[in-house]
Amino acid sequence: MNWFRRIFYALVALALIQVIYYYPQMPDVLASHFDGLGAPNDWASKQGFFGLYLAIILMLVAIFEFVPRWSENRSSFGIKIANRDYWLAPERVAQTRAFFRRQMFIIGIAHLLLSIFAIQLAILANFDQEPRLHKSIGWALALYFVFLGAWLIHFYLYFRKP
Repeated sequence: MNWFRRIFYALVALALIQVIYYYPQMPDVLASHFDGLGAPNDWASKQGFFGLYLAIILMLVAIFEFVPRWSENRSSFGIKIANRDYWLAPERVAQTRAFFRRQMFIIGIAHLLLSIFAIQLAILANFDQEPRLHKSIGWALALYFVFLGAWLIHFYLYFRKP
């Protein structure tokens, strides 16, 4: 198992620990959505909040673990990449598939980090009498989008013809 996959599953485990640890501490109804200034504008049951979070984690596992495997077994694997004939040539197809798997885990790690951080901020906000989402969510989103842009550029540049 490569390092990115290990980190990905360590973050999945962290998210599950987060749910197990905080679920009993939360009120039955909690602020679940916040406006741009951090004020709550929607509420959810404890079961709904954590149930949706677990569903998101399972969806991320499905997307970043199983979709790449499924797509590799299809005859149209990599049909949308630049210089397809070069990168899917028999001597390079294994390298290309390994790159795709690695990149999927890297972007999966970014998604999980953002999810865990955002949920943690929502959980912490609900410990206050008047819940308010911490403003660090804005910095986290900005960092996420900068990373996403850099990841897309790297992905694009990788498939230039050497």
